[in-house]
Amino acid sequence: MKVLAIDYGQKRVGLALGDSSLFLALPYGVLQRQNDELLLEQLSKIVSAEGVDTVIVGEPLSLSGQASKQTATCRAFAEFLKTNLSVAVEMFDERLTSKRADMPRSAARVRSRDELAAMFLLQDYLDLKARNK
Repeated sequence: MKVLAIDYGQKRVGLALGDSSLFLALPYGVLQRQNDELLLEQLSKIVSAEGVDTVIVGEPLSLSGQASKQTATCRAFAEFLKTNLSVAVEMFDERLTSKRADMPRSAARVRSRDELAAMFLLQDYLDLKARNK
């Protein structure tokens, strides 16, 4: 099953693509967010072109697990995708993915923070699926 992860932001949207049979997530790029309708169009093309079965949207919670204004925004975006995409859409806890993306790195430096955060989000999701098999 192919999975697309989304690190949803007000300006940029990080993407990662992975396969649940391989348990591997790879950075896929960054989209500049102008509005959700245009973003939906771009995501629909990616879902179709890559044969994506599931879309994961990062759910930004505080370290204590509390929701914030950004959490509500991401949840609303996930609901928008559920209504408008023809694949499953899930939320997944994205705590610390941006912090991990900011950690010193060498070759990964060419990747954007948003793209790496999406990759860490997806890898966490795939790892959880593997443990629960």
